[in-house]
Amino acid sequence: MHVPGSTIALPELPAASVPRPDLVDLLDRAEPGQLVLVVAPPGYGKTVVLTEWMRARHAPRVAWVSLDATFDADRFRSALTAALAAVPGLPQGLLRNAAGAAGHRPGADVVDELLAALDDVRPAVPVVLDDVHELTDPGALRDLGRLVLTGAAGLRLVLASRHDPPLPLPRLRAAGRTHELRAEHLRFTLAETTSLMRVSGLDLTPGQIAALHSRTAGWAAGLRFAAVALQSTEDRQGFIEQFSGSEHSTADYLTGEVMASLPVPSRDLLRVESVCGLLPTGLASALSGRPDAGRVLGELADDTGLVERLDPSTFRIHPLLRTYLGAELERHLPARYRHSHVTAAWWWLAAGDPVHALRHAERAEDPELLRSLLPSMGLRLVATGELAALRTLIDGARDAGGPVDAWAPLLEAYLEFALGAGTDRTALAALEQADRVWPAAPQPPPAQLRGSIELLLTGHTETRAPVPSVAETPEQALLERLSRATVEVSEPALDPARVRTGLEELVLLAREHGFGWFEEWAWTLLTVVELAAGRYRDMAGAARSAITAAAMLGRQVSAMPASVAVIAYADLLAGDPAAARQRVAAAVAEEPRGEPERVLRVLHSVAGHDLGETAIGLARCRSALFELTAPAAVLASLAVLEHEVELSHAGATNAARTTEWLQERVGNVAEVLLMDARAHQAAGRHDAARTTAEAIVAGVVPHLVAHTPVDAHLVLSECALRDGELERGRAELVAALRGAAKLDVVRPPAVVTGPVGDLVESVSAEVSDRPWHERLVAARAMVHGRVRAALSERELAVLALLPSLLSAAEIADELTVSVNTVKTHIRSIYTKLGVGHRRDAVVQARELDLLP
Repeated sequence: MHVPGSTIALPELPAASVPRPDLVDLLDRAEPGQLVLVVAPPGYGKTVVLTEWMRARHAPRVAWVSLDATFDADRFRSALTAALAAVPGLPQGLLRNAAGAAGHRPGADVVDELLAALDDVRPAVPVVLDDVHELTDPGALRDLGRLVLTGAAGLRLVLASRHDPPLPLPRLRAAGRTHELRAEHLRFTLAETTSLMRVSGLDLTPGQIAALHSRTAGWAAGLRFAAVALQSTEDRQGFIEQFSGSEHSTADYLTGEVMASLPVPSRDLLRVESVCGLLPTGLASALSGRPDAGRVLGELADDTGLVERLDPSTFRIHPLLRTYLGAELERHLPARYRHSHVTAAWWWLAAGDPVHALRHAERAEDPELLRSLLPSMGLRLVATGELAALRTLIDGARDAGGPVDAWAPLLEAYLEFALGAGTDRTALAALEQADRVWPAAPQPPPAQLRGSIELLLTGHTETRAPVPSVAETPEQALLERLSRATVEVSEPALDPARVRTGLEELVLLAREHGFGWFEEWAWTLLTVVELAAGRYRDMAGAARSAITAAAMLGRQVSAMPASVAVIAYADLLAGDPAAARQRVAAAVAEEPRGEPERVLRVLHSVAGHDLGETAIGLARCRSALFELTAPAAVLASLAVLEHEVELSHAGATNAARTTEWLQERVGNVAEVLLMDARAHQAAGRHDAARTTAEAIVAGVVPHLVAHTPVDAHLVLSECALRDGELERGRAELVAALRGAAKLDVVRPPAVVTGPVGDLVESVSAEVSDRPWHERLVAARAMVHGRVRAALSERELAVLALLPSLLSAAEIADELTVSVNTVKTHIRSIYTKLGVGHRRDAVVQARELDLLP
């Protein structure tokens, strides 16, 4: 999701601002860990004071987010992540680790990951959330509450609001966790009022200044508006005598006085610009028809304070004034009001921001406009991942009435696919509706969209008349290429190297054009390519990159079950079933649908099996597996895992059904032979198991899963050892370990039992490098219930201090070791316990009786 720079930019101080060092000192008194809360009615200078504080004490190491009424939970998380990612001096790759790696840690999401990323940051980073009163979305408020209540040692949270935000403030106050500034603190003193009048170019008597100060009660906006009005009146004394101190009447009075004091062209320009909260100079010119609109707004920003300059080319009218002017325009010139929204809609669309465009189109209250925008805006919303906005646009276009064209049902079909329905009936029904209204001579864009959707839903394109050749838009070109890549990735005879190159190019193109959804889609396809190539680290990396792209669109990790499943599979291969199970359980709790939900159920069953649990949901998992329509490499990977669980818990007959199912789906591949070999082995038919496994090692049939030969060597090792062929058994085990280490997978040798299990650690110590061997030992400890033995004496000492509030540096001092040594021990503890940060490590350690 695109976050405008002005939303996360530290504001500039007004041209006629007055330094307020006493307030800055008061803000400085906040203790570490306290929530800084600045609450006052509009116009008390909250933003200006916080800007002065940040610039005086903290800039440039400040994260600032200017909130508005359009912020839902997705936009809130996107803006917060973008603001933190822009702070210099934070750990390198914060955006990747906080937003993208939210799926890397069990049960975590973007907010948890941001807190974890800031835990060890020193000094604390101020995060200013301005205009918190604008935040009404329940999800965004929940995230705000988690930020406040959970906190992080490296985070100093500062909230500015017109009223108390919906937080448990009494409880926080009782615990001494708030530092608050209210209207009484923000009121201008008499000395500050004198300084404000002076910098505004007004030479008033002490009595006049005292009268203004008294009648405004130090209200900053009232004083600023009064200063503007006084500059254009000759009877200053009369103005001051008639000036009311009531906040609401003051706002009404000054609005009229200030507007009356402006030249008519400037007044008209402000009125017509008031339909927009953000005013880039190009939009300002389009709304007013004045090429010099940017210059006029700049002059108003410098001279009156009625307009705020957000950056060199973007402005914002003072909210009080904009609300007043917008209501006036709608009341007296309703046609002009609606026309201005239409103009803004088309301008934002051309600027590449379909969300702003759609918002103005809705406010124009013109369904026919929404319908006319569907062809030009629909594909852009697809590309940028604004699926909720796409739904709004489709519904609004249908409300326009009249004959239905092909665009709405085509986009409806794509929307169902993008939301995870795959070939569900709703998507196919929408495609059939497009058939019924398909024009005799379709234009290229809908024809190309139709072809892409047919590829996604059915795997092929219907034969149709050739489409006239025209210049494609980037959205059309990338959608067609991604659709074809989706089909190609599903083929058994996948060429990973060739497809990888094309997808990496698509990632770069999507990023270049700001097409976040297309980038996420390309990364997701790359996870399958890397799975087929046996590049499991790259597979998990592609999944995390997909999550990063989704986070930039404001989506939670829970909305990406497919990528979560990939990372959970990587956890299993790394010998960490506890992490896999936690990750999958969190994703399943969000009730995903379609293919990802089926994969998650299978992985949950396998993770439980690895941890020694009974396969309670085995029948349901088998049903989920048989319903899958995933790429061949995915089917083979899951079938081999599920077959292993079935041999242990459901018997050979049930397991054979999985073997038959896979063979029907992908043909005679090595994974089918592997399942046969394991079935023979489980039945004690070692000769048959050996013959079948040898066919795999010899490459008689192709394998879809890179570590299948490793599993075959383990079968051969087991057969040889049970037949008394110790030398052959050890040689096959060495081949398995070397193959597993080369692929960087731990699970195959980690889960073996019997005579191979008795040898695996000692042989690994001889033939494997130390880091991989230690991972294998830790994995076997987890799988076979030896976590305490897997933790070294020093790691247990570090673990004992984790429940404290000591930082890594303080733990190092306590144990008289270096801080880097402590951090290494902590990372090892996290790996062995299958957790992602300190809180989860303590919980898991207590469950395992490693801590009291």
